[in-house]
Amino acid sequence: MNLTVCKKICVECPFSKASPRGWLGSHTLPDVLASQHAGKLFSCHLQRQENMTNDDIVSGQVQICRGYLVSAAKSNITLDGDAQNGADLSELQALVMDESKEDIDSILSQQEFKEHHAGPTAADRIPVSQEVIDRRRGLR
Repeated sequence: MNLTVCKKICVECPFSKASPRGWLGSHTLPDVLASQHAGKLFSCHLQRQENMTNDDIVSGQVQICRGYLVSAAKSNITLDGDAQNGADLSELQALVMDESKEDIDSILSQQEFKEHHAGPTAADRIPVSQEVIDRRRGLR
């Protein structure tokens, strides 16, 4: 495996606080969050290609998003969950964090990312237990 990472965070990187709100390119918010939690490979938005495959990222032809790695670290997510790529991805994440090239305050944590791109949900704004939410939905 020859994983590579962007040398710097792109100006419009979705993981940057300066990114346009709600813009995730071809991705959905749940997909991005699930990728981070599962420790999946995630390419830079500028590297995306029409017929790109996971093998393109594994081979190093397509770079991994630096903002994705820093955001996960800021959120205390170690990207080692994927059995196939986890060890290499978490090693790359540690290397990026050791380099300390970016101001971590300019990168969105996972919660900030969620709010930046989707806005807070009612559950985030109003402290209501899951039990109350389920009851209101008619679940018992």
